[in-house]
Amino acid sequence: MSVIDLMIRGATIVTMNADRQVIENGVILVSGDTIAAALPAGQVPADQSAKRIIQADGMVAIPGLINAHSHVAMTLFRGFVEDLDLQDWLARVWKYELSALSAEKVAAGSRLALAEMIRGGVTCVHDMYWHYEATMQVAEEIGFRLIGGPPITNIGGPEFNEMVAGARKTLESMQGYHYVIPVIQAQSTYTTDQRMMNTVLELKQEFNVPFTTHASENRTEVEQVTAQYGMTPIELLNSYHLLDARTILAHCVHLRDDEINLLKETGTQVVHCPESNLKLGSGIARVVEMLLAGVNVCLGTDGAASNNDLNMLGEMRTAALLQKGIHQDPKLLTTLQAMEMATINGAKAFGMEHLVGSLEAGKKADIVLLDFRKLHLTPRHDVYAHLVYAVNKADVDTVIIDGHVQLDGGRLTAFDEAALMAEVRSIGEGFH
Repeated sequence: MSVIDLMIRGATIVTMNADRQVIENGVILVSGDTIAAALPAGQVPADQSAKRIIQADGMVAIPGLINAHSHVAMTLFRGFVEDLDLQDWLARVWKYELSALSAEKVAAGSRLALAEMIRGGVTCVHDMYWHYEATMQVAEEIGFRLIGGPPITNIGGPEFNEMVAGARKTLESMQGYHYVIPVIQAQSTYTTDQRMMNTVLELKQEFNVPFTTHASENRTEVEQVTAQYGMTPIELLNSYHLLDARTILAHCVHLRDDEINLLKETGTQVVHCPESNLKLGSGIARVVEMLLAGVNVCLGTDGAASNNDLNMLGEMRTAALLQKGIHQDPKLLTTLQAMEMATINGAKAFGMEHLVGSLEAGKKADIVLLDFRKLHLTPRHDVYAHLVYAVNKADVDTVIIDGHVQLDGGRLTAFDEAALMAEVRSIGEGFH
């Protein structure tokens, strides 16, 4: 019998596989970067050996959470811009980002964000930010799964041909990354023009990558775009031929019924960012209506300057509670649906469901162990209810990404936390 690299023994396994199977007293076998098996303990040969065994009695194993929309290094501006609506908030944030950021500062902010997310059970994040290549390099160095790529935008007045040449060069070079999944991005329909969006479509098709952008985040945006183009952001994206199954739209707070149907017909994916939308007063997305229509909806935190954390566990809870409250129906957005939004739906959105999003043989070993031996998690009648409504970040015990243990019994293995926090504090002092 071969010696497996890692055996996780005794946990309750919330697989999120096609059958949404929950395995009590389960065992996960990991070979290299891949899950070799997830099965009941009784089905594992008694003499199965492993280089390392994690005894996980009293713990729950879940797939690594997928933060499907964020601006990773925006941790540098956490708490910096408060109590403003989206447009005023953006104007202030962009002013400081354009003048104060460098690749080195973004790298520091990204390390802080990845450390925070690992502690919260996140193993994969989407990023759209300045000096994006610095964040990619940090992700590769640490071993964190990151969805990223060049953004097309007119913010800061970049020279068009240089921006496009840089985007193409980056997409070509990204073939050499292991942890970084390439996408082409546009900041929004109100910070681009038709020439830019035509280029986005060309790059999307040339490199066969997904496309992501912000869309219909608040009423002012919808009104401004409609006034300028005679179309809403969703209609405008459709006119650019950018709505399809390889497109992921962040926010989508203000949608008409026909726009929801259009997203379904085109297969376009949506990332719900409930806490950021609430904090900026943007509104509450029609998640229930989208799900009922058959739109794939996943979950994101947005950036730490508009949230103000990167806590996907909290995001699940908020998402579920909001929909029940606004519809006055406790049967809507179930705990299982909330878990799907934070795991397998995020994987599907970016075409990664064959790699991540569930715990089953053949997928990457992105695994989170939550310690359920806590007062607030006792007794455990319904594991999904606890995962959505009762678990918090302090319950995350172990995080494995690509077979590598990144959080080991509560200890971050790739970070000097004190030094990292000191570095970011020093950077933050220069923003005032």
